[in-house]
Amino acid sequence: MNWAYLNPFWREDRVMVSDLDPEQCRRRLKEADTSIFTVARLWVGRGDANFYEGGVGAGRAGSLFEMHVRVKVSPAAGNSSRLDLRFSGGLGSAVLMSVATLFCVWAFGWALLKLAGGSGWMPIYGAGLLSLLVPALLVLALRSEAPHDREELWKFVADQVEGRPA
Repeated sequence: MNWAYLNPFWREDRVMVSDLDPEQCRRRLKEADTSIFTVARLWVGRGDANFYEGGVGAGRAGSLFEMHVRVKVSPAAGNSSRLDLRFSGGLGSAVLMSVATLFCVWAFGWALLKLAGGSGWMPIYGAGLLSLLVPALLVLALRSEAPHDREELWKFVADQVEGRPA
């Protein structure tokens, strides 16, 4: 299980170097062959290139719930390049998961107040609570079952720019 996904604001920074000059790296990243079934391109984002781990499966819902990598290319010694890679779950996912977590905490408190208030518990409350909580928990479970996303994104970027760890 990938526990990083339980923290919606997690990120990991890594550095890659390439013998190609920065313009070649940027061009290769922009021309990289992507697919929503493997590694796909994010069209909105900071840096020189942004990708997310796609994949096949019923749990995949586009870039919102997937591992992201932002690549920033800068000049290095000689005519080589330094690529700063930032792996994260993405801003949209962080906001969505934070809202879902706050809602779950609110729903739990509401259920406790209903039970402690003596008004009784109606089955429709439980059904409504479950219908809203189960999808959020399912998303967390599906995201946590992608243990190799970072390595696949690293390998994809490295293949495009002939990169290696710094």
